[in-house]
Amino acid sequence: MVQTKCLIALLFGFCLILGTANADSMDELFVQEAPTVDEVNADIIRYKIILEEIIDTKVPKALLRNAEGIMVANVKKGGFLVAIQAGKGLLMLRKGYDWTNPSVVTVSNASFGLQAGVESKNIVLIFTRSKLAEDLLSAELKLGAGLDLTVGPLATDVGTKEVFYKEIYFYSDGVGVFAGISFKGSSMASDDLANEGLYGKKVTADDIFSGRASTTASAVVELKELLQAKAPK
Repeated sequence: MVQTKCLIALLFGFCLILGTANADSMDELFVQEAPTVDEVNADIIRYKIILEEIIDTKVPKALLRNAEGIMVANVKKGGFLVAIQAGKGLLMLRKGYDWTNPSVVTVSNASFGLQAGVESKNIVLIFTRSKLAEDLLSAELKLGAGLDLTVGPLATDVGTKEVFYKEIYFYSDGVGVFAGISFKGSSMASDDLANEGLYGKKVTADDIFSGRASTTASAVVELKELLQAKAPK
């Protein structure tokens, strides 16, 4: 009986988030064939706008100089008793003085407890160690599971010589109200189909971050130019 109730609550939460989220963006999480490069290019343009806005208004320049990985995503969460969280975004790593091509990623989580509401967030995670981002992507770690995941300081609150000791800094422009929202325990994974659409073939995260995978998507060039300008070494 308890398992049945939990299953019903889980399905209710899942239906709630699907019903209240943007249909196109949520459907993208469950497609069964690779999108076209133009479709992924349009998504990258949207993520670039999100990233630039949050970087310009919230993230200290000193932290950006120390960034070894950056993830930008749109995450939607909804439910009652059971909260379902799902999102999609991009992950880029710094290799030397340059930024890599992006890997399209998904973020997911389910949690139990007294919670109700619906929320949509554009989020940016700043990694101070690129190995952490790669381990998260390979499912070896989860956000908040032994990692120093913390809300990042605002640009107006720190000096240029501030030292950043935490492993991951979190920024958001959240819209909506959700009781007890947390990204602890969330999993991150490569979106293999979206990456196939972006790079024209099946690729691994290592293919992307090593530079072996190339793409004709013009938005990738613009995204990397943005990071080189906003987050130089």
